Amino acid sequence: MRGIGLYEFGGSEALVKRTQKRFVEIFRHAAPVLDIGCGRGVFMELLRDAQIESVGIDHSPESVAACRQKGFTVFNEDAHQYLSRANAKFGGVFLSHVIEHLGYADGMNLFKLCFNALRPGGTLVVVTPNSADLAVISEIFWLDPTHVRPYPKLLLQSMLQANDFCIKRSGEFLGSWRMVGWRRVPGYIFRRLLLGRHYGKPNTFVIAEKKPQPPSPEIRKVS
Repeated sequence: MRGIGLYEFGGSEALVKRTQKRFVEIFRHAAPVLDIGCGRGVFMELLRDAQIESVGIDHSPESVAACRQKGFTVFNEDAHQYLSRANAKFGGVFLSHVIEHLGYADGMNLFKLCFNALRPGGTLVVVTPNSADLAVISEIFWLDPTHVRPYPKLLLQSMLQANDFCIKRSGEFLGSWRMVGWRRVPGYIFRRLLLGRHYGKPNTFVIAEKKPQPPSPEIRKVS
């Protein structure tokens, strides 16, 4: 029996690139950036085009091989194991469509490890399916049999704050009009007007920062 293809419902590389390019400038001064679950290396390509150094990890040998063919440094390793050895190594971590593959306890642990792997002032970007979008929660999310549970934006923010992150920005977005198809734009606009925030923005993002440590107070000698 044929299984589900690795990227069967993930969209083309061109489509993923249009969706992810909005996050590149966030990492402008954050090199090296760690891409967790780097997949086909789409975001790493965007970072390379912007001359930002990156490293990737992925549990799929197929993905790792594809990335290495593109010249990227990628490790075939579990994220938790890799991060446990990466104390304050990165200026940024990109976590796109990974958290929904984990249960709550594992997700909390992953955020803790991401915090430890970041330098003070480092940035974490989390992207996940938008559970408030009716099309996502009713069908799209469940097309991937490896999805464990959805993570609403408010829950993500709470989890990150519990791990000492400072929330900088969050929201929902479409990604690219090509996801809709130009012929279906009028129908898309009608449903957006009818359903408001519950339709048409299939992605949730949260941008969080590891707060820089305050300078130690000077100890004055008493003469």
